[in-house]
Amino acid sequence: MKVKEKDFIEIDFTARTEQGKVFDTTQEKEAVKAGLPKAEYKPLQICVGEGYLLKGLDKALEDKEVGKGYEITLKPEEAFGKRKSELVKIIPLKIFHEKKINPYPGLPLALDNTIATVRAVSGGRVITDFNHPLAGKKIIYKIIIRKKIEKPEEKIRILLKRYLNTEKFEIKEKKIIVETKLDMPIKEAEKKIKELVGDYTLKVKEGKEEETKKKAKEKEEENHEETKSKEEKSGEKKEKGKLEKEKKGEKPKAETKVRKIKEKQ
Repeated sequence: MKVKEKDFIEIDFTARTEQGKVFDTTQEKEAVKAGLPKAEYKPLQICVGEGYLLKGLDKALEDKEVGKGYEITLKPEEAFGKRKSELVKIIPLKIFHEKKINPYPGLPLALDNTIATVRAVSGGRVITDFNHPLAGKKIIYKIIIRKKIEKPEEKIRILLKRYLNTEKFEIKEKKIIVETKLDMPIKEAEKKIKELVGDYTLKVKEGKEEETKKKAKEKEEENHEETKSKEEKSGEKKEKGKLEKEKKGEKPKAETKVRKIKEKQ
């Protein structure tokens, strides 16, 4: 079975530079060997052609066989881009000192909302590189396509994880009820689900606090209706009893009592 664009698949991979340095993997064994930070390493589930991977790798997966392993080499422009000299900047050392930063070669920094790396510090100047650390390098991926994902609920879970950062949801007929924050891109997620999975609508589950308030309000309204109904039934019962007594020639107790008082007077 060959992989096509828009297919959902599960993969394992290990990525390294041309010099053999492993910088990313889904396999714990490879992570330990490479000295990567402790984390949860597990197969990656993606939708081909949807930007889950580097553009070059994403494209290279098309027409590959499910269940097989491949080694894919990406050119710099297919991976992290070519190096750009204009992204290497000289910044006065005093700016770093003002921010209480002591720069040294290799120090990663977040400057102007961009990740940069200090390349050199000399004569009151800091040479700072805003290129990606792997820019200009060939990247080699060793990849195994484990399986193709077919179930709609699994595809939905993958998309919700990406767009709404949640895997908590339930499906009722063609309605997906998801637990997430209201400021997340709900419409975008729904549009992507319709495009890649099927004609589902997406609804956000109300928060516990809102849900509690709603239930309390519903209970209050229910009690009000119940009380109103009892009062109406009680009134109907009294009226019915009154009519029956009148038919028998009896007077209501209240009226009889009033007449007796008048007779005594």
